[in-house]
Amino acid sequence: MSQEIFDVVMPLFKVRWNTCAVLEGLTYHYSPRTIHIITPAEEVDILADIARDRAIAPLQIHPEEVFFQPLGLTKASICAELDLGKSLYTPGWFYQQLLKLGAFEGIAGLSEWYLVWDSDLLPVATWPIFTTAASGGLKHTFALLQHNGWGNASIVSKWETWINEVLGVPAVTDPMATFIPHHMWFKQAHLKSFGQRINQFFKANDHWLCLMMRSANQFGTFGEYWCYSSWVVSQASEDLSFHLYELYGATTERFFDDGTGLFSTALRDYLVKQANPVSDALFPAYREIDDFIRAAYGADALPSSLSFEGSPRHLKKDEENMHIEELRSRWNLRSVEPAPTT
Repeated sequence: MSQEIFDVVMPLFKVRWNTCAVLEGLTYHYSPRTIHIITPAEEVDILADIARDRAIAPLQIHPEEVFFQPLGLTKASICAELDLGKSLYTPGWFYQQLLKLGAFEGIAGLSEWYLVWDSDLLPVATWPIFTTAASGGLKHTFALLQHNGWGNASIVSKWETWINEVLGVPAVTDPMATFIPHHMWFKQAHLKSFGQRINQFFKANDHWLCLMMRSANQFGTFGEYWCYSSWVVSQASEDLSFHLYELYGATTERFFDDGTGLFSTALRDYLVKQANPVSDALFPAYREIDDFIRAAYGADALPSSLSFEGSPRHLKKDEENMHIEELRSRWNLRSVEPAPTT
């Protein structure tokens, strides 16, 4: 299927062992015009150096501290709106959500439809991001990757309340999955009306990004993907197109791996045994990781994607708050059975 020219936007907290592989995987499967990385200033040169001469689409790297400078805003000024005290959520966690929703405010010439992709999500037996509409045109399609039967119900309830009250619309739901898929198509026209609605709700002229950060003080939290999806359904339901959970979500896996986990350890062992030298022992290539996954799973049982969680808090979760995508993973450090090796 032919596709339109589009850009990818990816907030990146820190360059990690899998960063280049994710960027190479996106390039290999989807061929974006440009991948825009928004990352702390100290990561900019590191990423530029390790991405050099890799099979990655044209890369633009933006320091997150001054990303919204054209609006007269900085990371510090936006994060100063937050006053949650002791909380699971840091200002930086919320700020990453605003980078996704507000990317069009900081990147001149960004495609009207842009694909946001979380930096830890590796595509494997991946899904098409363009499908054909009944009219014959292209639909911008993402995959539902998270089952709704697991997770923290208290947090989900707060996200839904934010949608209902701030946006004034019902929260979109699916019988099997959540709308927190770790990637999503965003359309600038819908984001602009989304921002206008936030200004309207708070009856304030402050920039909507500041108001959204401030809203967490009142509601405790918000979730960028779910609130955007709900807004689009209320405005132009035909613009929210997704693959059902059973197509791709049923095989995706999430697990903690900061480069010392079960997956990365088995990967290194596998690469050492190969005849060809490893391209970069610290930052393995997508083709190397893909070869390992095919050897570990078999060609007929490949996952659609793997999420390499980097935050240690994933090791401290109560089991009842784990997602099924974590519980079923062979690479989960907290699984009862050890992960198989090749």
